[in-house]
Amino acid sequence: MQSESVSFRKTLRRIFHASSRSDQSVSAGPNPTSSEPIGEGGGVAMSAIETSLAALKEASSLAGKIPYISPVAGLLLQVLTMRDEVKQHKEEWDIVMRKLGRVASLVVNVGESCQKYNLEEKDLPPGLRSILRSIQSELRGIESALRRNTEVGRVEKVLLRKDLLRKVKQYDGELSNILQTFQAELVLDVRFALVEARQVLHAGPSGVPDIITSKPQEPSAPAIFFGRDAELAEILHMIFTGVGSRPARIAILGHGGYGKTTLASAVLTHPQVQEHFGDARYFVACESVSSSGALLVELAKTLGGVLDGGSNASWSHIHAKLCSKDNIICLDNFESPWDQAGDIRHSVEKLLSRIAGIHCVTLLITMRGTIRPAQTQWTKPTLAPLKTLSQDAAKEIWKEIGDDYDDAAEELIKAVDYVPLAVTLLAHLSQATSPSILLKEWHLKQTKFIQMGQSHKLSNLEYSIQLSIESGSMKANPSAKDLLGILSMLPDGIHTKQLEIFQEILVDMDLLSCLRILQQCSLINVIGEKYQTHPITRHFCNHQNFISENHIKSLQEFYINLASSESYRAQAQKHAEMALEVNNTKAMLFHLLKSNYMDHSRLVDSIITFTLFHVSIGDHSDRLISQTVGFLQERQGTTSLLIQCLQRWGKLCFYASDSAQAKQKMQEAEMMCSSSSDKNSALHAAVLTDLSELYLWDGALDEAEASYQKALKLHQIANDAWGQGNDHNGLGNIYLRKGKPAEAEASYKKALELHKIADSALRQGNDYKGLGETYLELEKPDEAESSFKMALECHRIANNALGQGNDHRRLGETYVQLRKLDEAEISYKKALEFHKIANDVLGQGNDNNGLGGIYLQLRKLDEAEVSYQQALECYKVANMSIHGEVTT
Repeated sequence: MQSESVSFRKTLRRIFHASSRSDQSVSAGPNPTSSEPIGEGGGVAMSAIETSLAALKEASSLAGKIPYISPVAGLLLQVLTMRDEVKQHKEEWDIVMRKLGRVASLVVNVGESCQKYNLEEKDLPPGLRSILRSIQSELRGIESALRRNTEVGRVEKVLLRKDLLRKVKQYDGELSNILQTFQAELVLDVRFALVEARQVLHAGPSGVPDIITSKPQEPSAPAIFFGRDAELAEILHMIFTGVGSRPARIAILGHGGYGKTTLASAVLTHPQVQEHFGDARYFVACESVSSSGALLVELAKTLGGVLDGGSNASWSHIHAKLCSKDNIICLDNFESPWDQAGDIRHSVEKLLSRIAGIHCVTLLITMRGTIRPAQTQWTKPTLAPLKTLSQDAAKEIWKEIGDDYDDAAEELIKAVDYVPLAVTLLAHLSQATSPSILLKEWHLKQTKFIQMGQSHKLSNLEYSIQLSIESGSMKANPSAKDLLGILSMLPDGIHTKQLEIFQEILVDMDLLSCLRILQQCSLINVIGEKYQTHPITRHFCNHQNFISENHIKSLQEFYINLASSESYRAQAQKHAEMALEVNNTKAMLFHLLKSNYMDHSRLVDSIITFTLFHVSIGDHSDRLISQTVGFLQERQGTTSLLIQCLQRWGKLCFYASDSAQAKQKMQEAEMMCSSSSDKNSALHAAVLTDLSELYLWDGALDEAEASYQKALKLHQIANDAWGQGNDHNGLGNIYLRKGKPAEAEASYKKALELHKIADSALRQGNDYKGLGETYLELEKPDEAESSFKMALECHRIANNALGQGNDHRRLGETYVQLRKLDEAEISYKKALEFHKIANDVLGQGNDNNGLGGIYLQLRKLDEAEVSYQQALECYKVANMSIHGEVTT
């Protein structure tokens, strides 16, 4: 019989391409749901069917002690024999027949195994018996449908055609489900049942199985443990709350390098756990495990005494060991066996659920990611995924390992965002290299140098990150890696409100599916309403080539267009989008300056326009514009572009209250205009207008007036209504400062007329504001109130937060003059809101100062004191004095 079994296996391999066996992983067998031909020549050849029938006849006689095998094999024989009698829907039936062929292979496999190991019905696991019953039921239905079709006449066959097609589709779907479940059961359940028979076969003369024994190893306490006391306490509470009746099932999740293993080790070696569980504390390393069978072996090695001579694990011995007394078991790095193809994952989850189902087992697993394995009831509330350490905990780790901790070390642990693995490796490196030198290396190499020279997840930061990126789930969806690269380019990630827009940009990518996988693998987080990569992951990915060329071009086009949008003309929705994407836009513009982007003029124009927007929201950083000037100088860009950049740089400094730097940049721009062979009147005039504002800011009124007059002439030559309006507005400011309100009113009205022609809501708002201030000077508060309200409406249309803040403050001053203190209080409070949005600290000081004055008049002394204190704090920040009237 032994030789017959060998011959029988060879026959099956030739027909069914080595279908799943009890001692093989699922991946070695054919795809159970595939409709590909099974025979060697393609298609279900008649010769293959005949051989299959012969194999099934042999299977019927192989397992006399298993009542399910013989009926199932007999029904398969009948169905396969009747296959050619079906004329309707022949192609659809062929698919069903192919799947029946796979069922036949698996049934024969079970029959052969039962005969070989002399198994009876009681030896088969319940899951496998249930599957065989299901197959028997489905086969009866298929056989009945086929028989009915062959027995009726021609007319009845036509009438039955639609019903037959419906049954074909029904059987096709049901067989797919059965095959998937059947094959998974064979991989896991049959292995559990047959390993007992193998041990008997390996038994020595005494009949005792030849078992290799090993002594369980005691879990080791972590050498360094800081910053996880809260999580440790939470896990201990979960363990001991129901240890007698409801053993805990706990998953420690999180990014790679976050200290999951360290925390689990701290749990297993905690005095309270040692006292309760004694020597029944087991730590199973799963890092090199990739199947349920391999997991059984590792589990057996850890428990001790449950391996046979062929390195096969006995479930009954494992089960008996775990049932002997209360125990706690940790499956470390469980993502390795779990994050596999569907059938393997299913079998691993089934094994985990069996372990979790043992009444005296407290189960702990550690896994990269945010998803807990299915089929196990995890203790509620579940443990939240681990986050980075606190600054104090990271500092303690460094001090425990490193020789010195200084300002450079402080900056380093902050740069790596207090990730435990990164902090640990840097502290070790500091034993040979000073923190200051390590900091320089960080600026040059980022994550690349944080390693101890070994390709191991605990000694090489980039290797640890790479493990997550190359996980099974990520490999199954290559677009997820592309999206990870995209997110790493964007410091603010993707806002949930922008998902539809990004789906249009990344048209060939299933965005939501990719985001879900990246979250499951702990490669991104949802922070607020943004999908963002962790800073460490972002540093690593930015040195890789994850993004496709098409996606790079699409992103560049999107952000260039967004940067080129004039914020004061933008609709509310577009302005909101610009605000959401401001940091991403800046990052992309920086990237483009360092790339091979060819359209220099378009890039620089977009940066100049964008700079105006981020000034309007209170961002006065000049790093982008300064790098743009350097970019043009290196590439010998056009003079006009360089002048515009210097001009915008000067305005940035002006808004940042750095008048000296502002004047220097503006004068450089004006000198270039004067010396340039390309006489651009409009550009020269615009520079002069901005230079005039600087003179006005410094109180040099005569120089400012002369410069405005010169600019006005050049704007008239260029027929630039917008520029002329700006000059008249500036002259109005000068006349108001010189105590000439009549001339100021005339200039502001002329400016308003020209800005209406130019259709500039922002500048009209400034003109109305000037008129309002003039009317206050002329003691015409009613006209002033009307003008400030018009200014407020124009600045609202232009989405200018700073302008709206200033208008509300001026309205507050007007209401004070009109003795409307309630309206004044409301206006000052609104002004404060807008000045906070614009990040204008000086404006906030003025608003609080005004509120303090109102509360004094209203005899609200406590509120007045609070407002004056807040004003004082703002003035300290703005380096101004509270004495006297302070204006923006």
